[in-house]
Amino acid sequence: MFVCGIDEAGRGPVIGPLVICGVLASEEQEKQLMEMGVKDSKMLTPIQRERMFEKIIKIVEKYEIVVIEPKEIDDAVNGKDSLNLNWLEAVKSAQIINKLKPH
Repeated sequence: MFVCGIDEAGRGPVIGPLVICGVLASEEQEKQLMEMGVKDSKMLTPIQRERMFEKIIKIVEKYEIVVIEPKEIDDAVNGKDSLNLNWLEAVKSAQIINKLKPH
């Protein structure tokens, strides 16, 4: 069995992108991640996050990163794409899940 986890950063930026990352891990890989101390990235320094990222991508089955540029965020917030920010994030998260499906 596999577990999929998704997290985002930059959801409320004045300037800058929204970044969403999803990972697919087996139960054994999830156990390794927990033993490494993978929890909330906001509790880590930028250097610690970079180091953790390098370790995570070596352990997990697959990972997918989506970067949503400020223009696309603005369009969603202003209703230009018939979306709002919550829907935009939901759509992008669904795309990540579809790409992470095990074969």
